[in-house]
Amino acid sequence: MNGTSSLKTASKAFPTEWSLTWIEALLLIGGGVMAVVLHRALDMSLGLPGHHGIEWMAIMILGRASSKFRGAGTLTSIGASFASVLPFLHGDNPFTWIYYLLPGPVMDLAFRYLPRYANKLWFMVLLGGFAHMTKPIGQLTINLLTGWPIGSFRFGVVYPFASHLLFGMIGGLLGAMVVFGINRFSNKPNKG
Repeated sequence: MNGTSSLKTASKAFPTEWSLTWIEALLLIGGGVMAVVLHRALDMSLGLPGHHGIEWMAIMILGRASSKFRGAGTLTSIGASFASVLPFLHGDNPFTWIYYLLPGPVMDLAFRYLPRYANKLWFMVLLGGFAHMTKPIGQLTINLLTGWPIGSFRFGVVYPFASHLLFGMIGGLLGAMVVFGINRFSNKPNKG
């Protein structure tokens, strides 16, 4: 009780806490906004459902693994969700904001309940894939509840799930490589 706060750690590599600085909050929210801007800027109809999961999950993994804040993934998702409803970033689907909102809590729950794996490459790769699969789950749910058409399911149900998993895993790999690269670079002793 000397005025210092104790830091709870999920693992030695990824401590977690509930406090958040303004700059960290802005970076996490900005990461979500950047993902939506990239999605609109790179919006090519490739016929590959989930291909934007590469940049989206890379940003999500980078933000979640770099932050000590327990809700980092959710905050990044909230930033993306709000950005996706802006008129100049809005697509033709009124439910896009929901799809951006889903992966963040999945990442936060995984980091919270599986902390011993949080600093493993394979964990971040799989987490990117599974978190990105929340989009076809959300699309299928919205379709069943509202009848809103889903273009990515025109080839069946398995293809969109498999492609979202694959592209999410690629994004998870890229994000993890950046995180581990930064950690490795910042832990090198200065030779001077």
